[in-house]
Amino acid sequence: MITKLTIDEVVKLAASKPEQAVFDWKVDFALPSDDEKKGEILKDIAAIANSSPISYGFLIYGVDPRRPDPVVGITTTYDDAKLQQFVAGKILPAPEFLYYEVSMGPRVVAVIQVAPTRKRPHIISLDIGKIRKGQIVVRRGSSTDGATLQDLFDYFYGENSAYFAQVRNRLGLDVQRQQALTAQLAELRLGAERAEQDMWD
Repeated sequence: MITKLTIDEVVKLAASKPEQAVFDWKVDFALPSDDEKKGEILKDIAAIANSSPISYGFLIYGVDPRRPDPVVGITTTYDDAKLQQFVAGKILPAPEFLYYEVSMGPRVVAVIQVAPTRKRPHIISLDIGKIRKGQIVVRRGSSTDGATLQDLFDYFYGENSAYFAQVRNRLGLDVQRQQALTAQLAELRLGAERAEQDMWD
């Protein structure tokens, strides 16, 4: 279960943490009202989910860490149920996340909090806006990038991979099959050599 941040925790994070793999600050929340904005929010959630298997990731809207008072507030509020419904089936496997809002007086801050997951990579499953089906995006520092070969190795073979046991098991089965095939070929070769020897005796 995801434990929500308080407004004090949001302010503390904004004041002390620069943008990084698990923190993305945005001045305002853009409603996913057209394909460009829908693609952007899918990209942001997938990138945060792909970034860390051990710590929560945060997209925090309505803050500007460059200001003395970082809480500026969002202009439009939204709803977790709507966002969950929108994201469903568009990122696979589905990341666990929660959208919520916290208030500081009249100012409202929106948070998308993404749970840590070992089931990476989370892959975009449709073409929408600038995002393409099959795309794997990763949050690196203060920017979002495509997955590298090293990322893929980590996702499937890394110590925090949810798939490594399956990969190892499959590799083990392949080794067993190869050993059985090698033994069978050796037996056939020996049989052929014996038959050839018998022919000449």
